[in-house]
Amino acid sequence: MSGSLCLNGFVLAGGRSTRLGVDKARVEIEGVSLLLRTVNLLKPYVDSVAVLGPAGRFEFTHEPIIQDRWPGKGPLAAMLTGLERMTGEWGIFIACDLPLVDGRFIELLIRRVAASKPDAVVPRTTGGWQPLCAAYRRSSARQIREAIEEGETAIIRILPRLQVDVITPEDLAIAGMDEAIFENLNSPEDRERVLGLLAARVQ
Repeated sequence: MSGSLCLNGFVLAGGRSTRLGVDKARVEIEGVSLLLRTVNLLKPYVDSVAVLGPAGRFEFTHEPIIQDRWPGKGPLAAMLTGLERMTGEWGIFIACDLPLVDGRFIELLIRRVAASKPDAVVPRTTGGWQPLCAAYRRSSARQIREAIEEGETAIIRILPRLQVDVITPEDLAIAGMDEAIFENLNSPEDRERVLGLLAARVQ
């Protein structure tokens, strides 16, 4: 799918899962853990997949585990760690708690990456930015590193520093999707809602 592009895939799995009460990466949906589900989603589309998170928790994936260079600074620091380890020009970063994201979105993201000169391709829904389901160019590491050194930890606050190609709700609709794909799983109630949405897809 990536063609002449060299794409690296990263699964963000460093969250503490305090609301869920268990490690969300290990929560199973349709018999597959959220982490493995996301790894398997990326594999057909990228040249490599790695998990961004602490060592000792995710070896069951059999994928490389990359520990944060800046522990405790959240997903922004994890993304920078991934960007600095990339071998390709672009990295696709997907949080492991987005079980409704499927291949259609990855294909849309790659099409935009192939046609984009900006630093990032990021969805923006009516609820706001979705920076943990997006693509970032390797060169964006400089701006992200500067932001972290200035004490910034919120991903959405670094987006104004980057040239961003925005995937809109209209773009999603044209590709046969809607904003529900970004429903994340943070609580037992979220899990039940996600299961209902997945069941509705196959009816």
